[in-house]
Amino acid sequence: MILPRFAWLCLALLVSMPSAAAEPQAPVPVQSTPKLEILNQQIKANAEDAKAYSNRGYTLALLGRKDEARADLQRAVALSGKAPMRNRAGWAYFNMGDFADAVREFEAAAKLSGHQAHYDYYSLVLGYWGVGNTLRALENYQLAVERDPRLGENKSLHERTLEWTALEQRAMHETYVLWSKAWRP
Repeated sequence: MILPRFAWLCLALLVSMPSAAAEPQAPVPVQSTPKLEILNQQIKANAEDAKAYSNRGYTLALLGRKDEARADLQRAVALSGKAPMRNRAGWAYFNMGDFADAVREFEAAAKLSGHQAHYDYYSLVLGYWGVGNTLRALENYQLAVERDPRLGENKSLHERTLEWTALEQRAMHETYVLWSKAWRP
């Protein structure tokens, strides 16, 4: 008698649970955050503030509002096409999964800075990882380590990237693992 009741209970639980094979639902874009409100006010106060557009574009990208993010990033680069602005745009494009656009911006930033900015090489690692160009990602990882030796050790790489997004961390970690096993001199 207990066995049939147990079987029915198990069946009821299975039916009431969502299917494990079901596709996860896409997250609903977040419409506002305190940071986004501050950036909106900054832009309202100064419509020529490239940094505010860039920061809002990055924030919108992280919140899943890709079309708005792209518009802000294009505006930011139009207002200031300098290396730091191009690099910021690249990070936002990267986080939206627009890897070809990220590479374009990272390459432009590195060229404009003469490859002298501290972030040039590790930004390029992200972009090349995103487009699947493993050789270029590894070459730039080596250059990044030469510039910042902390990137050459797993523990310090982890500490260095703690506040990065999960996608940014994944790209750097996967490239580090491959670099440490197959590239490191």
